[in-house]
Amino acid sequence: MKALVVEDDLGTRLLIKKIVENEGYEVLEAKDGYEGWSIFQKEKDNIYIALLDWTMPKMDGIELCRRIRRTSVTHYIYILFLTSKRSTEAIVEGLETGGDNYMTKPFAREELASRIKVAGRISLLEHKLNEANKKLHVLAITDPLTGLLNRRELFKRLENEIYRASREKNYYSLIIIDIDYFKRVNDTLGHTAGDMVLIEISNRLKAALRPYDIIGRYGGEEFCVGVPGADAESRKKIAERIRTSISGKPFQIGDNKLDITISLGLTSAIPEGRKKDISHILEAMIEKADLALYRAKDTGRNRVVTYE
Repeated sequence: MKALVVEDDLGTRLLIKKIVENEGYEVLEAKDGYEGWSIFQKEKDNIYIALLDWTMPKMDGIELCRRIRRTSVTHYIYILFLTSKRSTEAIVEGLETGGDNYMTKPFAREELASRIKVAGRISLLEHKLNEANKKLHVLAITDPLTGLLNRRELFKRLENEIYRASREKNYYSLIIIDIDYFKRVNDTLGHTAGDMVLIEISNRLKAALRPYDIIGRYGGEEFCVGVPGADAESRKKIAERIRTSISGKPFQIGDNKLDITISLGLTSAIPEGRKKDISHILEAMIEKADLALYRAKDTGRNRVVTYE
């Protein structure tokens, strides 16, 4: 981790640098606020603690602190003011500007080292909290078995994409996918084998799609794919590519090789409506894709049927 030390007095800056380095940080030095700001803009995602002198030429510590706090960064940056100012008003100003801690000069080396340790603990806790929040976010939007988008997040993203298509007057397509005879897998080999089939199908579907296509788990053995901007020939090719990605190679489930196929219902439209109408447009498209899926099932399975 890196620390930014901004101090116009050379002797004091070298002393601070040595103390900070002893605590395990790589130190970036600046002799005034302007230079400190320039370094910060280049290294902001690597700096975890900033030690700022208050009174400096070109740009003081207060202004530098304000700029740091206004900048979007990937993590929290702990800011410690080091200054000869001792008044309560000055302390309050520094903290209200965005400083986390405050030390007056001259300072004891042991005290500064101790406060840097505090900054390190806070940074570590903040990092752990961010990681936990990321994991919670992933859990909130994904299906726990397949890792695909869950139904709620799938619909949310489809509505956003359909609204974009309506503004740009482009086609948007929906594909509903159902695994053929999936109940036989569960009944014959058990639900663990069924889960393995679902996971492998999810992996193959993701590999068959473009990066900007949307895929999620729609129901038990059903999936839904959103395809933006493709013409009639292209979207049919995408659906066929999805189908053959499943049927083209047997599934190795334990000691068993299974031939798995899927049926697909496809519908397309140039959506027209206001933002408040998008959920109804999505419902209508899903209904049409479902009807096409039923036809695919009724006419022999392992095929793509387009709603006309």
